[in-house]
Amino acid sequence: MSVLNKIWKLKNEDKSASLMKKLFANRGIEGDVDAEKFLNPNAERDFHDPFLMKDMERAVLRIGTAIEKKERMMIFGDYDVDGITACAIMMRALTKLGAAVSYRLPHRIEDGYGLREKFIKEFSKLDVKLVITVDNGISCFNEVELANKLGVDIIITDHHTVPEKIPNAFAILHPKLPGSEYPFAELTGAGVALKLAQALFARRLKEPEEELSKLLDLACMGTIADMGPLLGENRYIVKEGLKVLENTRWPGLSRLKESAGIKGKVSAHAIGFLLGPRINAAGRISHPSHALKLLLQSEEHSELLANQLEQLNAKRQRMMSDLMEIADVIAAAKCKEPIIIISHPKFHGGIIGLIAAKIAEKYFRPVIAMEERSDTFVGSCRSIPAINIVEVLASVKDLLTHFGGHAAAAGFDLPRKKLKEFSKRISAHVKSLLSAADCKPILETECEIDHTDISMKTIEMLRWFEPFGKGNVVPAFVCRNVPVLEKSTVGAEKQHLKLKVQANGSVIDCIGFRLGEFSGKLQDAKYLDLVCEIEEDTWRGNKKIQLKIQDFEVVK
Repeated sequence: MSVLNKIWKLKNEDKSASLMKKLFANRGIEGDVDAEKFLNPNAERDFHDPFLMKDMERAVLRIGTAIEKKERMMIFGDYDVDGITACAIMMRALTKLGAAVSYRLPHRIEDGYGLREKFIKEFSKLDVKLVITVDNGISCFNEVELANKLGVDIIITDHHTVPEKIPNAFAILHPKLPGSEYPFAELTGAGVALKLAQALFARRLKEPEEELSKLLDLACMGTIADMGPLLGENRYIVKEGLKVLENTRWPGLSRLKESAGIKGKVSAHAIGFLLGPRINAAGRISHPSHALKLLLQSEEHSELLANQLEQLNAKRQRMMSDLMEIADVIAAAKCKEPIIIISHPKFHGGIIGLIAAKIAEKYFRPVIAMEERSDTFVGSCRSIPAINIVEVLASVKDLLTHFGGHAAAAGFDLPRKKLKEFSKRISAHVKSLLSAADCKPILETECEIDHTDISMKTIEMLRWFEPFGKGNVVPAFVCRNVPVLEKSTVGAEKQHLKLKVQANGSVIDCIGFRLGEFSGKLQDAKYLDLVCEIEEDTWRGNKKIQLKIQDFEVVK
């Protein structure tokens, strides 16, 4: 068994196919035509006509009327990267078109997720005539009903799971809406906002393409951070957006890149692990408007705002470390249950999603982490492939004040007095859905490779598949009987494993992040089976091959 006790699953066991063909097949790509589409996405073929989306024409006409009549508009966003970048896209687009527009983002702790009735009442008093939601709204049936009564039109732009009861909004832009004929269903909130901007520019500008291109970096960030599958239209948005991001025209985003230490070419990984967490930090432990202001800010205050996000992210990291110590102890006692439900008075609403994700990864169970408030539990869920967590929440919706999300991640509000019934029912429901096989942690790999595949030629080939993300993950391979030459641990707490191995006639450096605790298993090891990524390491201008180890097993 591997040191992480995971089952290594090969997506492709075809020994006759080339490595490249195996990678294509694993992504559902067959034939030269599909391969060319994947490798070279273009606007004409992959960036679809926004008016194919149901209600787009209606939404554009209503916004056009508001612009011409100088009606006050409000963009209502969300507190994560997708919601913040979607809001920035709409603010940039509508400001360019001369709209009388402002924005409102909810505070995670004080307001919760989505368009609440208190906001509708506030907007009505401010004489707002049109509200455009971004990255939320599809579950806000009652709130839209109130808006209709108060004479406030609502245009919903969203991508979350469509509920049985759809709001009676003026227009709903959602790629998965029943009856929609839009050709790509996996846009994120930022992606849907970009399509609305595209439609507005097409109708109201002489050179719409130029203005739209300036928004691609924002849409790219939202798509990556919200785990939109990087296939089809999302792949085009991200691939082109990364190019725009390299020389972004937004001063605040430039400053954020500098503070994150990003120079030159920007990767999807840099967004996911450097830029995204800094933007998210504002919404997690402070107010998301700090991040949005940075994306909308002129040069004057951008450095101050970027430094503020840097400090918030550092604080978020410290909080996460402290709270995970508590969560680990609680979860360890419940790790055999069908769904791990944990709460603690110290849990923070902005951190519980991260806690749930870590616990779910460790024990390969669906997890609910909850913040305790005076009369309410606020929950964040993370799941495993076998369990659609938003459908699980739907089975107990009679107990919840609010809920929503995706198959893999969701959130809810639960009255404290209903906790016992909630835990009992949801545990029983998940138990009825899970099999023993579903709970065995699986590490998916592309295929098994020979030692000769560990080469610069392979690295060059892998670059063609970039950008990587959900639906097109960084390829990990199984390589067997790899000779071990040296082993050590590195890091402030010796938490990382460092190896030198022999492959393809060369000595290859390996790094195993957070695998240092397993160094004792290598005491007398001469050969290892590895699950690894093959990457290029550059140090002082010198390029060499490096293996990033995800898991390993000592060959007996």
